[in-house]
Amino acid sequence: MKRFLIILSAIFAVSFFTGCGGTKVSLPQGVSSDIAVLSLGADTSKLNPDQVALLNQTLNWMDRNLMQALGRKGFQPTRINTENEFAGAGNSYLLKMAITDHKMIPKGVRFMVGMMGGADRLGVHYELVDQDRKTVLAWDDTQGSTKGGTYCAQTLNRNAVEKIANFLSNS
Repeated sequence: MKRFLIILSAIFAVSFFTGCGGTKVSLPQGVSSDIAVLSLGADTSKLNPDQVALLNQTLNWMDRNLMQALGRKGFQPTRINTENEFAGAGNSYLLKMAITDHKMIPKGVRFMVGMMGGADRLGVHYELVDQDRKTVLAWDDTQGSTKGGTYCAQTLNRNAVEKIANFLSNS
């Protein structure tokens, strides 16, 4: 039993210190790891103020998480507020993301109603633009979950980072 605990502790220590962030992307010669990230937000015209606040909270979390996920993968992300801030100098890329579908269930409702409250849903349209401002990769992704909006956002971010890494690795 003691040996089992020592082995388990060693595995835990190695996992803790090496991290679970996955492997860093290996880009071909001449392909830059610099990515500017522009979040275009969502259409909130048909939402009440509470829904807007919940969506904005989720989107702010999503933006921070995406920057972290790109950094863990070996990219050099920079958040920008307008497309004009993207200089396009060198071999950098611009990742534009716009929310196309959203349904956020407030935590209080989920607590009171449980699973019957439905699932949160988040849909995003992504565009990866090169230094010449040409779209080199575009896709839509949607995630739903009863675990909350941040779970949806995290899954979408993970999918986006993997898709970008695969695309740029094969460039």
